Amino acid sequence: MDWRKTEIIFIIAFLLLDIFLGVMFLNKQATNDPDKLGNDTLQDHLKTDNITYPELSSKEVYGEVFTADKVTINEKDVSNLKNQTISLTNNSTEIVSTLQNPVKTGGKKETEEFKKFLEDDVYKGSSYEFWKYDEEKQELVYNQVVKDDMVLFDTAGQLVFKLNNDNEIVSYRQTLLGKQDDLQEKKKVLSSVDALEAVYQHGDLKTDSKIKQVVFGYYTTVQLSSGDVYFPIWCFEVEHKGMTSYFLVNAKDEQVINLDETKQ
Repeated sequence: MDWRKTEIIFIIAFLLLDIFLGVMFLNKQATNDPDKLGNDTLQDHLKTDNITYPELSSKEVYGEVFTADKVTINEKDVSNLKNQTISLTNNSTEIVSTLQNPVKTGGKKETEEFKKFLEDDVYKGSSYEFWKYDEEKQELVYNQVVKDDMVLFDTAGQLVFKLNNDNEIVSYRQTLLGKQDDLQEKKKVLSSVDALEAVYQHGDLKTDSKIKQVVFGYYTTVQLSSGDVYFPIWCFEVEHKGMTSYFLVNAKDEQVINLDETKQ
């Protein structure tokens, strides 16, 4: 028997076994790591699942945590608003107005007439930005801007215009958030790209979905005696088979909130 040849064969066999076990170990590590999407990039996964989305930025984003509460409005605050009948409801925290003459809006596109009305004849109207046009309810929804970004899904800082069949404003209701107390100073938070990865890994994006818009803003789930606590979030508006859903990602800790599940 040629022991030298046998020895070489055993050495080669053990080397091949070591390589095989090493590859198996690395594959297992990659599978068990929840923060890795594998060899494919996030974009590859989205393309495979036919999920479309607008252009996103990976640039640094900053947000903060603060408390705020509804403003109590008095009649003097709204006494100079023209051509409308105004009442204060919900312990004077909500303005309800009926216009004497309808104002043209243009639907999603603001007309000059509407811009002037918003600035001159709505209490602190310049503090709000367009959020959505609800064609079914015939409503234009505007959200209040706080700390340079919109407060999202919160009736405490919202301006809702009721439209007639000619897309003219006939009435509106309004709430306003007041003084903000900082709980945490502005810090670097999650980018929109990282937030999208968090939503994808959470399993909320279905095949053939379309992400219609991605918005950075503030959202509240915590109520204190000093006011509601608002934290920075990324909001993903997603359309799938004609249905629209909203997924929020806490820009501080990557927690994903499915608003549909929250409502249920």
